[in-house]
Amino acid sequence: MKLTQLIFFLSFIITQSYAQQLFGHINSQEIVSVMPEAATAQLSLQQELESLEDQAKMMMEEYESQKNDLELNSATLTDVIRNDKLKSLQNLEERIMLFQQSAQESIRLKEAELFEPILTKIQTAIDIVAKQKGYSYVFDISSNAGGLVYKDDSFDMTELVKKQLNL
Repeated sequence: MKLTQLIFFLSFIITQSYAQQLFGHINSQEIVSVMPEAATAQLSLQQELESLEDQAKMMMEEYESQKNDLELNSATLTDVIRNDKLKSLQNLEERIMLFQQSAQESIRLKEAELFEPILTKIQTAIDIVAKQKGYSYVFDISSNAGGLVYKDDSFDMTELVKKQLNL
């Protein structure tokens, strides 16, 4: 009998503590998509990417040119010159691979640099709205990474956060 009462009492306390918490959700991708500074950041990132792609294209054109030249003239070249051109071609190939790796890292860092202030601004707005409205937890539903499979739209804070950001 005492065990049953204890279980009932604990269940009641747990239920009451959860009943007092307010959960909310936002869609950060929707918020980012309407922020003017995000569009500016995306444009800047795209320009950086295009510049790096142009450099990579020039390097590939140089590689193809040297490769074609070697293939066309291979029969008439001495062994020393042929080996020198092969080594030069291999060096260029290595530089292209290093450039591609460096370019990927550069784009990743540029994206982080451009979007960090935007994400910080959104997080600050989320914190303010959540505190003002008394939310205990707020989930970001913009991806399935969190595993959220059900939501009550009456707790959607996306519009409130947009309003806080004057969007």
